[in-house]
Order: sequence, then structure tokens, then C-alpha cells
Amino acid sequence: MSMKYFILSCIVLLMISGCGGVAVETETANDADFTGFLSYDWLDVANADIGGVRANSPEVAAWVKDSVDRQLLNKGYVKSTNGQPDFLLSWLGGVEKKVKVESIDHLYSSYGYGPVAASMPRENMKGGMEREYEEGTLLLDVLDPKTHKMLWRGSGTAKLLQGMKKEDAALYVDRLVKNICKTIPDAKAL
Repeated sequence: MSMKYFILSCIVLLMISGCGGVAVETETANDADFTGFLSYDWLDVANADIGGVRANSPEVAAWVKDSVDRQLLNKGYVKSTNGQPDFLLSWLGGVEKKVKVESIDHLYSSYGYGPVAASMPRENMKGGMEREYEEGTLLLDVLDPKTHKMLWRGSGTAKLLQGMKKEDAALYVDRLVKNICKTIPDAKAL
């Protein structure tokens, strides 16, 4: 019985995670050259004042970094061990409340739709519904290791599910990271 429940849960989770798309956008600096980039490291932000921009949770930070590390490894990049990476990574994330208004505007005439109706005053009847939801955004930056100038930025945005559990949140972060990292060029040796 528990195996059936587990399989059913996995199927439902896959269906739910596939329902909402991830909107991904990228920016590349005009002078950015990724030729020869093989190693990376994470920017040390321990002393940086980044206020309310980062999803302020060590757990979320671990999810993001682990997921990015896996994706970059699959693309041929390695984490620097000598303290001299080819590029640095930094991330920012947050959750924003949104309101979606769905309305139907219907123009009608109480006098009918005959030829005379065109000259009659029309009444505007509006009806609609407001839906509140939360949207999560993750920014991943590739930085020059010496100047910290941004070379590339990828951002991913998707709706959050209401009542998301910790395990679901980790999968959500992983899904955002995978979609963002698809746009990073593969590592190429000189």
C-alpha cells in the first residue's frame, strides 16, 4: 500500500511542478568573453549589506548553491580549489505578492440591439475576480573575479504553490536553477 502511495505522490508532484512555467531572462555584458572559463567559486557575501534582497535563509542558500553546483558540473565547470577561479557566482532571490485581476467588460443596451440602439446610451457592466498569489524570483550572476563586474545574469520567475512544504520548496528552487542554467554556455577549454 505504501509503495502505491509513494508512486502516486511522485506522479502528482511531477504534474504540479510542470503546471507553471518558469520565465527565464538573461543579460550579457557587451565585453563579456567566456572563452577559457572552466572554474568558478561563490562570491563571499558574509559581510555584504544586501538587506531584503536575498531570500534570507541559510537553508535556501544551501539549496541554491547545491543546485547551481550540480548544473555547472554537468556543463563541464569545476569549483575552484586554488582560490583563483575564472569567474565568481552570486545569487539573489525573493518572493513577491501579486494580484491578478480577471474581468469581463460587457457593453449592452437596455433598449435592444436594433438600428435605434446605436443612438441609445450604453451601460457598462463590469464583473471580475481578484486572485492573490506569490511569485518567486531567483537571480544568478556571473562576475569577474577581480573587479566583481557583472558579466552575465540569468533570472528565473515562477508562481509559488500555496502551502508549499520544505521539500516542495527545495524542488521549486532546483527547477528555477535548472531553467536558468540551461542558458549558461558550456565550459570550453582553450
